[in-house]
Amino acid sequence: MTPLFIPPLSSITHEPRLVWRYHAQTLLRHLTWTALPLAVLALIGGPWLLLDYMLLALASISLSRRYLFELREAGIALTPQMISTSPRLAIISPLDPLTTFDACAETLSGLALGRALGYVGPAAFSYRPFKGRITLAPPRSLFLWRRIEVIVSGQAGQPGQPWPPINIEIRGRFGLDFFYVQRGEAWQAVQVVADHLRIELKRRHDIAQLLKRERDLERAALHAKLAALQAQVEPHFLFNTLANLKYLVRTDSALAQQMLDHLVGYLHNAMPDMRRVSSTLGRELALAADYLAIMRIRMGERLSFRIEADDAGRALPFPPAMLISLVENAIKHGLESATRPGELVIRATLDDGALRVTVADNGAGLCDEPGQGVGLANIHERLQLLYGARASLTVVAPETGGVQAILVVPGEGA
Repeated sequence: MTPLFIPPLSSITHEPRLVWRYHAQTLLRHLTWTALPLAVLALIGGPWLLLDYMLLALASISLSRRYLFELREAGIALTPQMISTSPRLAIISPLDPLTTFDACAETLSGLALGRALGYVGPAAFSYRPFKGRITLAPPRSLFLWRRIEVIVSGQAGQPGQPWPPINIEIRGRFGLDFFYVQRGEAWQAVQVVADHLRIELKRRHDIAQLLKRERDLERAALHAKLAALQAQVEPHFLFNTLANLKYLVRTDSALAQQMLDHLVGYLHNAMPDMRRVSSTLGRELALAADYLAIMRIRMGERLSFRIEADDAGRALPFPPAMLISLVENAIKHGLESATRPGELVIRATLDDGALRVTVADNGAGLCDEPGQGVGLANIHERLQLLYGARASLTVVAPETGGVQAILVVPGEGA
């Protein structure tokens, strides 16, 4: 004989005070929407209709008791939010206020949320962006039925600081369903909205974090590549200078001592900044002046130089080691190979927010195509990495002779 299987009863019990409150609310709401018919029945003296009214009240209580039984069978305890027509739920957004409101508006006006709320299509949607408020309602209900209000609030952030927490409050609003027996529909709708918003906010936050990580990796790779390129420039300059010093040691010890003093001064100023991605125009001009002083000792009257730059231009950011490369190229390929005296002029101007640095010489002129060689190719690549299309290097041969190298970078900080 097969024993009869009886499932165990749920051990969940509802709080008695909350149960009485639920029944009382149900009766009061029933009395509220039937107050006018009750008054009419009392005037016309219809006892049988009054009996029907009482039966409707008992039916409302029966529905509320049925709901409590279903909750118990499901193992869910009754909570104040379940019997409220205006439940509230708050979540925190990891995004800034504008992005948060945009995410809320896009999610709440979508078809997916409308279907999740049991509507045939997207919810009726109204919003006030300046107040951070969005209101939802069933389609074609004229906002007279159950409404859900979403409020985005938060404090203004400080520049350069993380955004303070952005609060999103989801709450039910008064509608004609207030007079119905509450079976947790309002609380369930609030939870559905909150779940959809959490998913969308997390998705956007994950995308933002992924983009930030990609930017950080690109920046780290950029700095590593710039450091490698700059490391190619510095030994190139130092080896040439030491070769010049070696020559003077054999030919003129006094001039060699002067050159050594200039070299020590140059290294004293340059070494602390050799591994920096950014320098200033003033620092680079000072280094170029030390280098030209060394070369003038070697070349004698065959070299003269001028540096023209105002104080405002000297304070602007400027990439390191580029100016030295241009000056060195002008000396090596233009003035050093010329048989007559020559002049090198460094001129810095600020035009329409762009810093223009010109290195001009009246030496032998161009021998190869402009822009060729390791030094110029190095500068081209570094400019592309640092500034993209906002910077340029142009090498031209003026009609008067010599070579002009024009380096243009954004005048940041101007």
